[in-house]
Amino acid sequence: MRSGSVSGAANVLHLSQSAASKALVQAEHALGLSLFKRAQGRLLPTKEAERLFSETTVLFAHAESVKRVARDLKRDPAEHLRIGCLPSLGLGLIPRAVATLHARHPTVSIDIATANGDELADQVVAQELDLAVCFEPPPKQGMEALFLGSVRTVHLSRAMPGGSLDTHPVQLESLPAEDWIGIGGSDPLAERIRDVYVSMQLPEPTPKVETRTYFIAAALAREGVGYTLVDEMTASVISHGMTIRQLEPTIEVGAFAIHRAGASHSAAFHNYVDMLRAQFAKGREHI
Repeated sequence: MRSGSVSGAANVLHLSQSAASKALVQAEHALGLSLFKRAQGRLLPTKEAERLFSETTVLFAHAESVKRVARDLKRDPAEHLRIGCLPSLGLGLIPRAVATLHARHPTVSIDIATANGDELADQVVAQELDLAVCFEPPPKQGMEALFLGSVRTVHLSRAMPGGSLDTHPVQLESLPAEDWIGIGGSDPLAERIRDVYVSMQLPEPTPKVETRTYFIAAALAREGVGYTLVDEMTASVISHGMTIRQLEPTIEVGAFAIHRAGASHSAAFHNYVDMLRAQFAKGREHI
């Protein structure tokens, strides 16, 4: 399927062309299906082959996952952490916590992955991650959440010409909808903002631009597209050339470290959670 020819497949598999041809014939015979049509020296997949290929792709992905687990088990599992986080948290919070962890536990090896909150929760339950950091995780069977701290929502916009700085808080009800860069989907921060609009009996504005990523929203604001409402952690790492202002009323979202329920954890795991809590406590000092 990938090489488009028997000779190409033979090269990938380090087989002779005749051996590859024989393997293909045997596969078709065992399945009772025609997998390819031959045309001008190339193999054209049948619909049956395309359907099977989508299934085998998943199968090989699981096989690679098994290999990674086996590789990790060769090492001391207590000396290895698989960490997940939201993309925006991977720019400041997580690197600072990892640096502190390595200073205290220099032998610990770490894998770091980024994804949205729903994906992180799925990976934790599937034991693909030992720990993930996200905002207001969705309830999920087999998963536990450890509260790390509350994060404020701030108003982020391009710096004013001439370097003038308006540090007065921004009133939510006075924000112009035509300049708003919003966060879409079921994002916890976006839902919290919507809840505040409802509680204030204000119509929820329609964003000028909508994205699913805090960092992209902040980057758009830095380019002068408009303003955005993001968490203070994101704002702190992209604030160069920008103005950060507090929001009234205050809108906060909870940050959590999620892990698989009932799993046994190493000292490095617990120390890392403590370091994350310390980083969240210091978060407002970085703004």
